[in-house]
Amino acid sequence: MKKLGFTLAEVLITLVIIGVIAAMTVPTLMNNTNAQEFRSAFKKAISGVNQALTLNYALEGLSAQDYASNTDLVNDVFKQRMSIIESSTLSVTGHDGACWTTADGMVFCVTSAFTNGGISDDQGAKCNSYNTEPCSEGNANLWIDVNGDRKPNRETTSSNAPKDIYQAMIYAQKVLPWGEAAQQVMYDKRVSTSAT
Repeated sequence: MKKLGFTLAEVLITLVIIGVIAAMTVPTLMNNTNAQEFRSAFKKAISGVNQALTLNYALEGLSAQDYASNTDLVNDVFKQRMSIIESSTLSVTGHDGACWTTADGMVFCVTSAFTNGGISDDQGAKCNSYNTEPCSEGNANLWIDVNGDRKPNRETTSSNAPKDIYQAMIYAQKVLPWGEAAQQVMYDKRVSTSAT
């Protein structure tokens, strides 16, 4: 009786083909996984700081416009309303300021760009109660590193390839992503690479 089976050469060729396919697809899958992790963490970070501002306003009646400096804002709002494990000695890639690290390892820095401009109800005033103007002179005043000191420690410049560092802007009672890439990541919009 004749037995049928695969030869050693056939098995090895099959394994080589599977290995080549895996080598081509695994890096793409890993990059997609990391990108999705960074996206989710950024959304969580924005949600966390927004909740802290909202809670502080509900309990204390104070918004970001009521704090004279970035240090006051961090000490009196974020450190009181978020799960802070330490005042961070880390900066977010050279963006120093009043920094803190949360229990989940995210690092936040409110930079010296934060200025409230005084309390005002004028819609055109900086840091107004209508949330139409940010508490800044036009630069991002909140930097977020969603995975702390772990790599890649690079700023997100494209929604197609998000990294772990993002910019945001503090308003009187809310925080919004700042810059086109951060906004696209937050709102799940990707830049089309096809030519029109």
